[in-house]
Amino acid sequence: MAKKYELLYVLNGTLSSDELRAQINRVSAIVEASAEIVQVTEWGRRRLAYEIQDLREGYYVIVHFNAEPDAPREIERLLRIADYVLRYLIVVAEGSFMPVARRLAEEEEELEEEKETTPDELPDETVAEETVTEEGEPEQTVPEEEGAAGLPEPESLEETQSEGVDEMPEDPERNEE
Repeated sequence: MAKKYELLYVLNGTLSSDELRAQINRVSAIVEASAEIVQVTEWGRRRLAYEIQDLREGYYVIVHFNAEPDAPREIERLLRIADYVLRYLIVVAEGSFMPVARRLAEEEEELEEEKETTPDELPDETVAEETVTEEGEPEQTVPEEEGAAGLPEPESLEETQSEGVDEMPEDPERNEE
């Protein structure tokens, strides 16, 4: 019975697009030899969390495939000896999660420009609640002032102490020190 798997692998991020395409095709050929590829998603170049073989950038690719349970072991064996693959991980795909391909640099720049041109929204202000009286006239009621936690502020410190915390009995040994 075939299962759904997900392969994430990282290639050298300093290579040209032609060399990357050739390496992606090599990995696809390895996977196709023992499985059926459903989708290939290229995340693109990203900064690595730590240096791998003196490289700071990697090219991330995700491959979704269907295969028999013993196929991932063979794929891992072949990826382990492939010098062009920096890191890889094969997991059983659960659910219908399909990551979105990384946006092109031009699209990202356009989105940033749009954010810069639109003014920032003003912070939320307390809005007066409107109710209707029996005569049908609107009546404005202002909500009580609320604290940072969304609870009404106590009027005094004494009220807070008397509400929930009983005074602790004094310890005679502590007074002697």
